[in-house]
Amino acid sequence: YIVTVVAFTPANSWLAERLGERKTYQIAIAIFTLGSLLCMTATTLGSLSVFRFIQGIGGALMLPIIRTVILRTTPQKLKLRFLNRVTLLGLLGTLIGPVFGNILVSFLSWQAIFLVNIPLALLCFFLATRYIPVAAIKETTRTGAYEVAFPILMLFLVAFMLTTATKNILPTFVMLFLSCSTLGLVFIYYRQHLIAETALFPRALFGIRTFSVGVIGGIATRTLLASIPVVLSLMLQTTLACKPVETSLILLLFSSGALLSKLLFEPLVKRIGYRRLLMLTTSITSLCILALSVAVQEKSMLLIGIIAMLLGVLISTLYSAESTLAFSNLNNSTYHSGNNLLTISQLLSVMLSMTLTFPILRFLSQFEIIFNLNPFSLLFLLLGIGLPLCCLIF
Repeated sequence: YIVTVVAFTPANSWLAERLGERKTYQIAIAIFTLGSLLCMTATTLGSLSVFRFIQGIGGALMLPIIRTVILRTTPQKLKLRFLNRVTLLGLLGTLIGPVFGNILVSFLSWQAIFLVNIPLALLCFFLATRYIPVAAIKETTRTGAYEVAFPILMLFLVAFMLTTATKNILPTFVMLFLSCSTLGLVFIYYRQHLIAETALFPRALFGIRTFSVGVIGGIATRTLLASIPVVLSLMLQTTLACKPVETSLILLLFSSGALLSKLLFEPLVKRIGYRRLLMLTTSITSLCILALSVAVQEKSMLLIGIIAMLLGVLISTLYSAESTLAFSNLNNSTYHSGNNLLTISQLLSVMLSMTLTFPILRFLSQFEIIFNLNPFSLLFLLLGIGLPLCCLIF
């Protein structure tokens, strides 16, 4: 599903410039609903994967459109507030979803997690019909169909390789072939389309300083930090042998911190500005991760819980600052391409973080006896030392 979302994200702007944002969103809802219905009928892992692929296309078209509509229709002085609110709603969804899904699976069946999408999708379809502007986007130039096919194929191959690289799913020669194919596509796209005005990801975007800092900083920080909740959960269940209730409580503290940050973010930006906020947050996050390394080694559950909540606040604040900074100086002609590029870079950074984390953990386990530190403590130590380098970007 995530591989498909990454790959098909560029298609949302291609459709929007032809059909308008309302129709594009309605098509996205329809595809997502169809995928959900098909997932309910799946009888094998293969068929479920195919149906999740269809559902992912809907998700790819759906998510960026809403943010673009907000950017296009909201007055400049209200953009920060509205983007922060949308992020807060999305965060609430990620908190409620797993809990609600667990209840549905426990008391009904796994098909129920797809069934619940249907009424929500219908509600979104109705709201889109009523509130999203109907007018199509007036563009001076249009991107050709084959020009959008290039980035879709490139992104699909990159995301697929990131997902499978450390799992030994494919033979080495197949991975080499896919890598060479991706590099070839990147070269062809660069030579023919990247410098063109119709390119989906124009180079001029990176001439906007706030956008380039937001995107590059986001890639760096997400690559280092995105896997922390998963690593924390794994560490609590294995090294510390915590009960499920204790693990859930600490992860809930992390999520609660992320929610709290959304309430603090807007006044903080207005008071100290983006540069100070980004550098200060990065530095304090680094110190908290170093403290977490010590807490894990000492097996102090109280300290781990406190640090988890602080990290939730800090990491969420960092992500919000990078995203809103990236959008701060875009305009009607760059909202779609900028939004797509930001979304794709964020998703790929998370995938890269997950891909790298577990091989690094396995590697660090070799030094457990030498340094008398468990591999999780060593990983947090490395992250805490490496994160301040992101301040150079900010």
